[in-house]
Amino acid sequence: MKSINARLNEMTKKISSKELFESRGLGNEINFHIFDYDPEDEYIIREYLENYLLKKEKINIKVFDIYDIIIKEIREKGFLEKTFEYEKKKGTKYVNSIIRKTLAISSKGDLIVKYIREHIEEDKIIILTGLGKCYEIVRGHTILNNLHSVVTNNPLIMFYPGCYDGQSLKLFNRLENDSYYRAFQLVSRK
Repeated sequence: MKSINARLNEMTKKISSKELFESRGLGNEINFHIFDYDPEDEYIIREYLENYLLKKEKINIKVFDIYDIIIKEIREKGFLEKTFEYEKKKGTKYVNSIIRKTLAISSKGDLIVKYIREHIEEDKIIILTGLGKCYEIVRGHTILNNLHSVVTNNPLIMFYPGCYDGQSLKLFNRLENDSYYRAFQLVSRK
């Protein structure tokens, strides 16, 4: 097994080259990739993104932290403070359900998808993060499925705290998720 640092170095080489923008499979698949990692490496990933990748001048990336988007959208709707009250009174599951409805997740008006669509920049690699922080609200396969029609020209890399075997996602290496097989594993663990 490769170390997380070796995998990050390999990923940096891949996203520094033009090949990622030209990357298409034999069936002209979408240019979606997953960089899966063990959950205990979360802080290494955050450090890498903030203090290395975002500061590299030759790499054009746009980072979308899904958790931050959720908080921003809830705050703009004037709902953030109410979620704290609801959580005290009715519990986390209830609040997460209300947040999903407020964001219209998986519907035509999905606010996460809308936010990403409005902030995509041409010739930038899209990086999705923050999925572990909001796993009870939205799952990785849901985000990717909803972005198929939105992200068509940019490569997309989802940083995923868990494992991806090319067929399914397993959040935190424990929680079974629905099958998802349209993304490529960006860097193998072996």
